[in-house]
Amino acid sequence: MIDAEPPVWEMEESVVAQAPPAFAFDYLASIENMKADPGIEDVEADGPARNRVGMRGRTHAVGGRTTDWVVTAVEPGRRLVIDLPLRDAVLRFAFRFEDRAGGGSIVSQRISLFGANAGEYLDAVSRGFGPTLRDGMHAVRDRIDAAAGLRAST
Repeated sequence: MIDAEPPVWEMEESVVAQAPPAFAFDYLASIENMKADPGIEDVEADGPARNRVGMRGRTHAVGGRTTDWVVTAVEPGRRLVIDLPLRDAVLRFAFRFEDRAGGGSIVSQRISLFGANAGEYLDAVSRGFGPTLRDGMHAVRDRIDAAAGLRAST
């Protein structure tokens, strides 16, 4: 089972948002809000929110690349895990939403690459996400806080 294997590559970034964890979770789970990402052209899914295990979707990136995904774990307001199945590997995006002392939330994303064939994807994943995860999470935080009508954290 892939979950039992150590990841071949892994990276995590956390940001502080002014919005509470439940709002941040709902924002990131929303299919419509996925389209706010400037790199995403369209999203197809079998529901309006990534809030149930087994939900499937397809993301169409600007430039034409498509990515299929499945929600593999959900704890409403707390945790959301999305797997991108690859050939004998999985690229996992795990989000955590935690209360922050004094208000707001800590939103974390861990990206992990697993599986027998993960080495085939290692270079592309590390080059594609390594340099962009920090800025990407800050942009996500800014969109969450803007949607909540709050000023973004620094």
